[in-house]
Amino acid sequence: YATTLMISSAMVQAYIELQKNYDQIDLAEQVLAQQQSILDLTHRRFAAELDSQVDIKQAQASIPASKATLSALREAVELDQNRLAALMGEGPDRGRSIRRPAIGEVEPFSIPSRLPAELLGRRPDVVAQRWRVEAAGHEIDVAKAGFYPNVNLAASLGLQSFGFGDFKDSSSRMLGIGPAISLPIFDGGRLRANLASQDAAYDVAVEGYNQTLIDALHDIADQLTSLRWLKERVDQQQQAVQTANDAYDLINRRYGAGLATYIQVLIAQNAALAEQRQLVDLRARGLSLQAGLSRALGGGFSPDAIASNAALTPDLSSK
Repeated sequence: YATTLMISSAMVQAYIELQKNYDQIDLAEQVLAQQQSILDLTHRRFAAELDSQVDIKQAQASIPASKATLSALREAVELDQNRLAALMGEGPDRGRSIRRPAIGEVEPFSIPSRLPAELLGRRPDVVAQRWRVEAAGHEIDVAKAGFYPNVNLAASLGLQSFGFGDFKDSSSRMLGIGPAISLPIFDGGRLRANLASQDAAYDVAVEGYNQTLIDALHDIADQLTSLRWLKERVDQQQQAVQTANDAYDLINRRYGAGLATYIQVLIAQNAALAEQRQLVDLRARGLSLQAGLSRALGGGFSPDAIASNAALTPDLSSK
């Protein structure tokens, strides 16, 4: 299950990255279209003797850079597709058939209203440590059982030797079926040392379980903290995008009316693009954090899973 969770989490993150790069392509294509429109407008202004050849060259210079950005983003999309295909255990041809993820409308920074601690019991690392504790407890029971003699009186007639010296020898055989007598009183301190060793192993297992649980709680707390602050950052960034877009629209209209220079348009356009890219990155981070929260909880949660989940911790009472 741990491997499945790891692979599925990696696939979710890869899909989020793919979605982000597609969103960045949308922005880059929008900017390229704007730049082409501005270039056409600059040519008209030049014909009307409102702009110089320098303005045309400046408008032309920005287009190759935008095309290069688009090429880099399309390369990133193909790399994301190859990564997803590899996670699926398929070849690169499979990656080319992967379409754009339809996760654009998902709220990327919603915070669950209730997260019972019992959900931690599904994490593979917590489950593994719980099993180690239970196994160590079983070994203590086995070590304690070694203090009680086990004498098979019914088979005593089959002993190959019955003298005192041989009575404590584990090589004594009964009818060829193995040791028949185990009297631990003759083992000196070996059983006591074994019990002490198993007690120590149990303590180590419990300590490991507790530390794993603490680490898991920190993991979830980090995800929730980042999600909570991300929502505020996204709200602020949306305002920044709106302001930058309004400024660009205003400058663009002024440029069309001959009241602004191309440099002013370019500055406003770059500012708007930077704010939009930042918003795309924040939304992708929100999706990534939600995927991380799902992983931290052992692979997601639902009310049914909460109701059916058993006790979080094993019986850690002293053995």
